[in-house]
Amino acid sequence: MLFIDIHTHNKIQKNFALINLFPDDISEISETKFYSAGIHPWEVTKINIPKQLFVIENAVKLKNIIAVGEIGLDKLRPDFELQKDVFLKQLHIAATYKKPLIIHCVKAYFELLEILKKENLSIPIIIHRYSGNITIAAELIKFGCFFSFGHELFNEKSKTPKVFKKIPVKNIFLETDDADISIEKVYEKAAEIKEVSTEEISEYILSNFKFVFGNINIK
Repeated sequence: MLFIDIHTHNKIQKNFALINLFPDDISEISETKFYSAGIHPWEVTKINIPKQLFVIENAVKLKNIIAVGEIGLDKLRPDFELQKDVFLKQLHIAATYKKPLIIHCVKAYFELLEILKKENLSIPIIIHRYSGNITIAAELIKFGCFFSFGHELFNEKSKTPKVFKKIPVKNIFLETDDADISIEKVYEKAAEIKEVSTEEISEYILSNFKFVFGNINIK
């Protein structure tokens, strides 16, 4: 059985994982692993934006950097308009090089939907650590979005398990992000919520991965 961790900050992996990189990390990549690379919305007020955008544009030309992310919008952090500007620039990089997007979105789903309506993208989009409701998810699915879930599935007091249960399996991924939890445990919890076997969840997510990323050899 294959466990795919679609978004993690942990560079040491025994399963297949898409390891998140920030611009300053890109020199550390291994040819035997796969990565996403992007400018996180929390960082936009702290960095030289043109310099780091240049780094990201060159990074996504590399064979084993297979997605742009995590990038996004976060209304709990300062300078939302600057966040949006940097997000759009990276979105255009992803579209130019035909790389899927991994998006961080906090309390900004309305703005994200407006951007998706305007941009008319033809690249796959994964909303990592999805925190919206099922109504918003239904709107995002119209744009071909996928949703990634992790340790919040274990929080029975949150809406996340209920939302996850309702989202079609053809639109889901699983992740560890920065949590101290194994991807195997996340798969087990996801299977429990969906009322299917862990093997079935694994097959669904492998199918989704192939749809988003093509014929990348992940075994």
